[in-house]
Amino acid sequence: MNIKHISGLVVSFALLQHAAFAQKDTLKQETIDIISKYQPRLRDAAKLNLTASLPAIDTSRPRLGYQVPALNLYFMYQPVPIRPLALGKDTSSLQMQNNYIKLGYGNYQTPLVQAGFGTGRNDKYNLGVFFNYTSSKGDIENQDYTAINVLGSGTYYSPLLEFNASLGYNRNQVHYYGYDHTLYQFDKSDVNQAFNEVIAKFGAKNRPQNDWAFQFNPQAEFIIFGDAYKRLENTFVLKAPIRKQLFEDIWIKAEGIADLSTFKEDNSEAINNNVAAIHPALEITKPGFMLHAGANPTWANGKFYLLPDIVNESHLIRKKLILSSGWISYIEKNNFRNLANQNPFFNNYNGDILNTRREEKYTGIKGTLGSHLSYNTKFAAVTWFNLPLFVNDSTDGKTFYTRNEEELRAFQVHAEVGYIQEEKFQARVSVDWYNFTKQATEVKPWHMLPFQANLFAQYSFGKNFHVNANLYTLNGSYYRLDNTNDFGKTKSVQDLNAGATYNIGKNFNLWATANNIFSSKYQRWYGYPSYGFNVVGGITIKF
Repeated sequence: MNIKHISGLVVSFALLQHAAFAQKDTLKQETIDIISKYQPRLRDAAKLNLTASLPAIDTSRPRLGYQVPALNLYFMYQPVPIRPLALGKDTSSLQMQNNYIKLGYGNYQTPLVQAGFGTGRNDKYNLGVFFNYTSSKGDIENQDYTAINVLGSGTYYSPLLEFNASLGYNRNQVHYYGYDHTLYQFDKSDVNQAFNEVIAKFGAKNRPQNDWAFQFNPQAEFIIFGDAYKRLENTFVLKAPIRKQLFEDIWIKAEGIADLSTFKEDNSEAINNNVAAIHPALEITKPGFMLHAGANPTWANGKFYLLPDIVNESHLIRKKLILSSGWISYIEKNNFRNLANQNPFFNNYNGDILNTRREEKYTGIKGTLGSHLSYNTKFAAVTWFNLPLFVNDSTDGKTFYTRNEEELRAFQVHAEVGYIQEEKFQARVSVDWYNFTKQATEVKPWHMLPFQANLFAQYSFGKNFHVNANLYTLNGSYYRLDNTNDFGKTKSVQDLNAGATYNIGKNFNLWATANNIFSSKYQRWYGYPSYGFNVVGGITIKF
């Protein structure tokens, strides 16, 4: 069976192959001519229009189960329970140096002992004590000087009031050495003069809780002043200023003053010198403008004066150019203590001495330039009524008495320029010039200084070394010769003072001061030349 099938297939394949060969030989070759380009074109697609829609909201809530394995931690530290604590105490005051001792010595046999002790900053009270002692012995016979000052003061703070009090003692010992040493010879006891003074002050002021509150600050002062010739003067001064804000930029002020003095010499009749005044005023303060408008009604030894008290400041250029003008007048009390403080060689006080009324009409400009430079000028017409002028005693010239000038007029020019650069450098120059234009009684304004200028500079080299210098110029003044109208004039002077301080740690510093470096023997009061060149140096201890 199989052999037959295979034979059939072989025969069929041979026949097909023969037929194909015969067909190939009989076909003719043909050519095809293309008469146009073939442009294929796609069939239009069928588009489906679909509309989007949100799936249905699944409102079923899945139930999720969490299995957190337990973790046990064990600590050795047990936390302290939280408790409220008080605010920590301010210990900055413990670092402050509230006490110091200053010791020094210089030529002219000049010792210096100075000390100050204080309690430091305290919320309830502050207490302090100050002591000063110095003396000098000059080249001229009896040119000796001694000064002792002791002061204790304190302040107590209550929630509503602040109380302050102080008690001081001052002793200034001088000698009348202004006589002609070729003609006169005096023992030291004959020319000795010592002024002793005890001052007690008491005051109180309220501590308002806001700017609109009523403010007051009464102060009382008791003064006992005497000298080596058993002359004694008691003075009581009471000041009671009050202040109230009416509107945001308007204040009303008033101050009552009572200044009562009684002078007694040996068995002579007592001399009373009493001055009382009331100073009502209205103050208006706005940005770039200030007006103080008030009056000064004053009673001096039974005589009434209605005096002006008007001051205005207008900013022409904010803080850089300020126009300052005013018309003021006040009483200068000429009691024994005030005259002796002006001239320690004054030695003849009597009841004929009148109080001085001073009147000023002035204008000027002031302001600041940048953050370091400031300036101030003043041009004033000044008048003194009943001004006591010091003249030398005609006997030996070593003491002074006063002559009354009924009216003295002058034109004043004051100029001041200052520069400050933080704590490193500062400088200041000031000039005062008086042109005396009219005198009603005296020939010249005896011992009135017509011109004085001062140049001060201070520089710090780091934090430890500080230097300063003070150059000053004083013009001469007129003095009266004997009992005549003849006069002379003291010489002008220019001199220099300088000082330096070097800090050694926090508790010590070395210091030195040199005065009258040019050694000018200037006579502020005729017959009394000043000390020459002198140097004082020492150490300061702070703790």
